[in-house]
Amino acid sequence: MKKLMSLIALLVVVAVACGDDDAGESTTTTPTTPTTTTPTTLPDGSVIAEFRTPDGASYRILLSGDAAVTARAAFAAGTNPGIPNGRILPGDGGVNTGHEWHIVEVEFADFAIEVCDGTVSYIDDLGFDEYVSQHGDRYCPWSAELVDLIEE
Repeated sequence: MKKLMSLIALLVVVAVACGDDDAGESTTTTPTTPTTTTPTTLPDGSVIAEFRTPDGASYRILLSGDAAVTARAAFAAGTNPGIPNGRILPGDGGVNTGHEWHIVEVEFADFAIEVCDGTVSYIDDLGFDEYVSQHGDRYCPWSAELVDLIEE
């Protein structure tokens, strides 16, 4: 019984970590025209983090606040900050050039549900709309590695 309660508690933590702050609202995202410009000046305290998934492809995220602090500390230590877990939106967001999607509202998790896992190539091949249709509006690649920080 104790093991069952521990398992239930773990599942609740994982569900909350991958949850959506808009509980009860639709997770359908209306596509917008992709942008292709990389910002020349980053907002104060933010950083562009580049992650690579096991397929060898990489993607970039604009991080701010606690996520930027966590990424900087991990990168300086030569470690990974955790699983980058965020909301996937259409367009490159000005930083994820070469892709028709980008990630916002990133938090680093220790655990994440399988439905939001995947590689960069998987999303690119499937396409933004189909990915969201099949997997929801979260992306959390379990095996993503932080490979670079860009601070302009």
